[in-house]
Amino acid sequence: MSSMPHTTPEHASDEPSREEKMTIRRAPNLLAFLITGAILGAVAGVLFGLLGPESQFYTRGSIMGFFLVIGLVVGAGLGSVVSLIVDKISLKRTRDVTAQVDDVHDSGDRPGS
Repeated sequence: MSSMPHTTPEHASDEPSREEKMTIRRAPNLLAFLITGAILGAVAGVLFGLLGPESQFYTRGSIMGFFLVIGLVVGAGLGSVVSLIVDKISLKRTRDVTAQVDDVHDSGDRPGS
């Protein structure tokens, strides 16, 4: 059993609250852009390898594999560039808000500080 008293919402309302200014923005998910770019690049690479001209030195499978890898790398790179551009745009669309913060902890210390 714990010796610390539990704080309920009724007791939390007795404690003072404060207002803090915060910045809100929607940031893009970099991993999603990388994966999407890599998949699109891989599909383009496979299509280019399948529909491209024949070669007497390389098999169709090796040509397809080569363009698949190149498409993955180029697609992931383009996806990261698009993510950076979207992130830059989201920085311009930030909003400053004021939030009411209620401290429900027993000690006055903030977690993580």
